[in-house]
Amino acid sequence: MENSSYNPYVTERIRRLDGALMGVCYSAPFMHCEQESTALLNGSNIISLHNQLPDTPERIIIPLVGNTLARFLKAPENYPSLQMENVSLAINYASLVKHEAALREAALHHAFWLYDLAPPGTCWQNIASFPFSGIVLNDEFFQDNYLKFSFPFLLGSCREREAEVILRTPHLPLPLSVYEDLQLSGWQEQRTESPLFEV
Repeated sequence: MENSSYNPYVTERIRRLDGALMGVCYSAPFMHCEQESTALLNGSNIISLHNQLPDTPERIIIPLVGNTLARFLKAPENYPSLQMENVSLAINYASLVKHEAALREAALHHAFWLYDLAPPGTCWQNIASFPFSGIVLNDEFFQDNYLKFSFPFLLGSCREREAEVILRTPHLPLPLSVYEDLQLSGWQEQRTESPLFEV
């Protein structure tokens, strides 16, 4: 029997490098509700009190993709709670390309974070010209690139635009000084093997 008193959305905590909580990210789209499906969202995760939203998070990041994003973009004004100062909407690069004009319009009143920097075929101009307030690097991209000469310049260009840069990873395997030297804003505790946005 399904217990409807539990929130089916499992959160991933976002921490500063010193360990202080700076926000949370839902690991399943906040407004997603497929009536045709009986499957629980994020059904592979165990729901517990540990997963619930903190009382007053500094930042809440809500992923939007697919039909959920399309529904939001039809009438973003219908979601005033998503315009709150501490709420950001997460999108991936494919969504940026597909809905660029509508997202630019929505960005006048909503904050957006990009969650999959540099997938194959990325046009950097699309990313550079969009007013992202945050960029999230996945662990694989970070491990492949953090030693490259150009990596600090990439992060520097994000900071020039006042965009926060965080790393989504299960844990921080490198010495803390490496992340501090790169001036990352923090990291998101990845709780599942899956990417935030399913392909």
